[in-house]
Amino acid sequence: MPHRTRHYVSPSFTHEKLELPFYKDVLDVFEDRMVNWLLLPAKQLLDLKHGSVAAVALATNYIEGIEIYVSGKDSKGRSKEFFRRGYRRIFATISGSVEFQEAIADALYDLLRCGFAHDAMFRSGIYFSTVRKDAFTVTWPKMDGQFDPNGHMESAIINPVRFVQCIEMHFKEYMKELRSKNVADAKQNFLKAVALKWRLGEPGHFVGMSEAEFLRDA
Repeated sequence: MPHRTRHYVSPSFTHEKLELPFYKDVLDVFEDRMVNWLLLPAKQLLDLKHGSVAAVALATNYIEGIEIYVSGKDSKGRSKEFFRRGYRRIFATISGSVEFQEAIADALYDLLRCGFAHDAMFRSGIYFSTVRKDAFTVTWPKMDGQFDPNGHMESAIINPVRFVQCIEMHFKEYMKELRSKNVADAKQNFLKAVALKWRLGEPGHFVGMSEAEFLRDA
């Protein structure tokens, strides 16, 4: 009996789901990937001793990534810009001027996002605590009692539980939007991102070799 390899494109769906897919099929795969490969593992890490920092590291990838789908464009060469927009979109309830919010986003891009991406660890100025209920508590130099645009972020205290919750809440709302009937622009941008990133319709490859080659010495 011949051996057939099943290629899973997400935890719940095999490659057949994306062969000539309908819009709903693409959404199902996208949601399944984000929920079960990113959000659920991040929440499970929160319950693991010493796992909260890893949860934040995993969830931080969402900030820039989701902006690609919202905008329908690639972030290549514009990573900081996409992170900034994603941050403001997800954590829009944090008070402060646009200038202040963008300054925080830029600092988090360097200390949090690039720290994890390039150093395998957050950089100096990032702290973690669940004492406060806010996702972020930021300290920044002031001039005459006001935000000093020439200053630099002194610290960002992250509540890992709230951080992951905010990202999960944003994703749920985004999926509601994509599944609704009256958001043509959001759907169009989402499909543009899928076309950029998923390579649907292109000839398939089996990890750079044929299936027979892969199974030869298995």
